[in-house]
Amino acid sequence: MTDAYAAWAAAHALQLFIALPLLAGGAALLLARCGLSLPRRSRAAFFMAGTCAALALFLVLAFAIESEGAVVAFDRALAGSLSMSMSTPLLWLLSWFTYLGDRKFLTGISVLMTLFLLWRGDWRLALVCAVATGVGGALNWLLKHAFQRVRPEHDHGYASVAGWSFPSGHSSAAMAVYGMACYLLWRLAPPAWRLPSIALLAALIMAIGLSRILLQVHFASDVLAGFAVSLAWLALCVAVAQRLRQSCARGQGVQ
Repeated sequence: MTDAYAAWAAAHALQLFIALPLLAGGAALLLARCGLSLPRRSRAAFFMAGTCAALALFLVLAFAIESEGAVVAFDRALAGSLSMSMSTPLLWLLSWFTYLGDRKFLTGISVLMTLFLLWRGDWRLALVCAVATGVGGALNWLLKHAFQRVRPEHDHGYASVAGWSFPSGHSSAAMAVYGMACYLLWRLAPPAWRLPSIALLAALIMAIGLSRILLQVHFASDVLAGFAVSLAWLALCVAVAQRLRQSCARGQGVQ
C-alpha cells in the first residue's frame, strides 16, 4: 500500500506541485479570516492552539523517524519513485523554486526586513523579526544534528546539498522568513494588500517545500517537519510581537 501511494504521488508530481501551493494559499486566507473574526481575547487561544498543533505534528514525525515505521517506508518509496519519473524540464523549474528557500537568499531578506523596521523606528518589531528568523535557523541546525538523518540519494545535478536531512532547512527557513513577512505585511501594508500577500507567500512556502521533495534532496517527512517546527516557533514570536504592541499602546494611552 505504501509503495502504491508513493508511485501515485510520483506519477502526479507536476499536478501536486500546482495544486498543493494553491490549497496552501486558500488555507492561509481561511485561517486569516477566522483569526480576524475572533474576539481579541480569543485570538491568543487561537495562536496557542496553532502552536500546540504544529509542535505536536513535529513530535509525531520525529517519533516516526526514530521508530522507522510506515512514515520512513513511504519516504523511501516516494524518493525511489521520483528518481525514476522526474523529467529534466521539471527538475530545472524546481531548481529555481528551491533557490527562493536558499539560506543565503533568505538571510538577505531577513536582514532587509529588520533594517527596514529599524529605519521606521520600530525597534521592538525589528527585534522580534531578527529573533524569529535567526533563532529559527539555529533551531533547525540543532535539530538536524540531533537526528542526523541521511538524505535520499540523488544524482541529477540540479541541486547541491550538504549536511543532515531532518528537518528540512529550506522548508524551515522559508516558513520562518516568509511567514514573518506575512505578519509584517499584515501590520504595515495597506489593507487591500494583506490577504493577497498572505495567500501568495503561503503558496510560495509550500512550493519551496515541495521542490525539495521533488528534487529528491529531502524526504517528505523532512519538509513537513520543517514546516511544523518553524510554524510553532513563528506563532510564539508573533504572539510576543502582539503583546509588545498592546503594551506599547497602553503605555501611550497612559501618557
